[in-house]
Amino acid sequence: MSRRQLRHRDRYRNQPPDQWQRLAATLLLGLGAAPLLLVLRLQVSLFIIGLVLISGTAIRWPGLQPNRWVLIALTLLGGLIVLDQYHSLVGQNAGSALLLTMIALKRLESRTRRDLRILLIAFGFLLVIQFLFGESPWLAAWMLLMLVGAVALLADLSVAGRSGQRLTDWRAAGRLALILTAQAAPLALVLFVLFPRLDAPLWDLQLGDERAVTGLKDWLEPGSITELILSGEDAFRVRFDQAQPLPQGLSINSLYWRGPVLWRTDGQRWLPLDASSAAPKPALASTASNQPPVDHLPVRELLSDPISYSVVLEPTDQHWLFALELPTELPERSRLTPDFQLLADEPVRDLRLYRASSVIDYRMRRLSPAHKQAALQLPPNISARTQALVADWQARSDTAAQVVQQALTFFSQPPFRYTLLPPALGENPTDAFLFETQAGFCEHYASSFVLLMRLAGIPSRILLGYLGGEYNPLSDDYLIRQSDAHAWAEVWLEGRGWTRIDPTAAIDPARVERELRVDTLGRSAPARFRVEETSAIGRLVRGARFLADAFDSGWKNWVLGFSSRDQFRLLDQFGLGALREYGLALLMTIAGSAVMLGWALALARQPRASDPVQRCWQRFGRRLAGIGLGPARHEGPLHYRQRILSARPDLKSSIDPIVDTYLDLRYRPSKGSERPQQLCQQVRRFRPRQLRP
Repeated sequence: MSRRQLRHRDRYRNQPPDQWQRLAATLLLGLGAAPLLLVLRLQVSLFIIGLVLISGTAIRWPGLQPNRWVLIALTLLGGLIVLDQYHSLVGQNAGSALLLTMIALKRLESRTRRDLRILLIAFGFLLVIQFLFGESPWLAAWMLLMLVGAVALLADLSVAGRSGQRLTDWRAAGRLALILTAQAAPLALVLFVLFPRLDAPLWDLQLGDERAVTGLKDWLEPGSITELILSGEDAFRVRFDQAQPLPQGLSINSLYWRGPVLWRTDGQRWLPLDASSAAPKPALASTASNQPPVDHLPVRELLSDPISYSVVLEPTDQHWLFALELPTELPERSRLTPDFQLLADEPVRDLRLYRASSVIDYRMRRLSPAHKQAALQLPPNISARTQALVADWQARSDTAAQVVQQALTFFSQPPFRYTLLPPALGENPTDAFLFETQAGFCEHYASSFVLLMRLAGIPSRILLGYLGGEYNPLSDDYLIRQSDAHAWAEVWLEGRGWTRIDPTAAIDPARVERELRVDTLGRSAPARFRVEETSAIGRLVRGARFLADAFDSGWKNWVLGFSSRDQFRLLDQFGLGALREYGLALLMTIAGSAVMLGWALALARQPRASDPVQRCWQRFGRRLAGIGLGPARHEGPLHYRQRILSARPDLKSSIDPIVDTYLDLRYRPSKGSERPQQLCQQVRRFRPRQLRP
């Protein structure tokens, strides 16, 4: 590059961007940062929004552009706001907030085209860090759209740097950005499929940032499940290996997805056996085959065939892996506790895919003394009328099963009713619920039922989990939402072992309070009902929701959940399953090089001219070459026309307008009203023929 060209390049880079380029950069920053602004602290988001608004208004009123000292003050203020809100400048949340603040300040100080180019490069990092906060397909599509916009603006700046003038319109810049994105897509696909998969993401730095995670907890008290029911967030997805929509012997009301098991209570709150449910002594641990022998299970016999399924679990920050009872095939890096909790070795902080098998019908061997003692523990605040109620049941029953039936009959009678808005219960919630309010949700019925059974000498415990799910015929799976959260009971019956009892199933549907929230959010529990979507609009909305859920399910299974096992299974289909580590890296290098070589060869076959006027003129020469009058390399347009007319004077009426238009576009800038499209149209209509002899 000559010294003159270097001076021209530097002078261009230091020129101020035009109004449209500044506006495009501001819009890209605002739209691209919008998802991140929704998860940052309010004070930080408001400060960044203010910076972007000032940047936008300064395009119209340049006097609002801050000077150097104001920018320094704003930079210090932005750093202090981030430090005040997060008490740190590092970590996922604090680091992201600081980066976005600095990028917004960079936009505010941008005065040259070089500044905008640096801003757009930093904008690429901003797009990437947003995947630390979400991995939905809609976020990915939005980030891809923002990336194409950033590449289009970079292309506009780059093309202007070469020719001294900006692109004719944004359609050309967008077209170039789409072409570049399409060229990068095959290489990105090769890297996605062949890059070695890790057990944990590279960015899982465990920096201790707070994250709001919706889900079950390891305790239960009145109102805890009710709050969860009002959440419409996804909990997990399930796909059965057997025939859909459900394997034989199952119904939607029999899908009890087990989670925490609660034993201890102080009369208000229920807790697991240990102080923490994260590390109970396992009865089973996953093995290489993940299929433990039946003899190792704490059961006497299995009375049904196993049901196999795969689960896509949303992050919970807990150890529980939800499964139907009784799990007989454990996921990798998991264990089964003596009370049949399926626990992961590490908290589920990211989307987790696992497979499991369960046996619905089984018989336990025996109840251990420690578990029996825990299953009969009573709080000190048992009232006399509660004891009298249980004593009456025992007097009228000969077996424990008859006492259980007496309790279910008791709950099935008025005035017991099922409601999301129960009244306050006071210091003795069980007594107040049984004899005063007699209105509650699943946690009220489950906790009261377990205490009544323990008073009768029947070992019992509370289970938390989810009930049912919604089948999506498009994705062929079940979606279980947080609104499907449920609490039920298990009682120990001699000869049968732990037996599931759901007291809420005893409620008469006529006594379910039909609040708007229940109709809208209630889904599959025996005492939860919803309005059927029978209208045309309802069916349309339902179909659109199924389509969105199916797309989301595919994204999680085939993109986010693409594991090393899936990678090797895919390679096996092409006979490359033996490749590991270095072989896989070599294959990735070869495939990536082949993609880039293919693009290089394709580009080499294209004509070099990027000027539309030159392309049209070359097409004109090729058409004349078809009749033996192609242009010589040394000929200018005037000499070329003279040679054509000497050989073919009959073409004068067609040749003269084309050559004159080309001369005006190329050599007479004052004739700027002529457009390249006019020349192309003239050439397109020009079809010379050979003279007949």
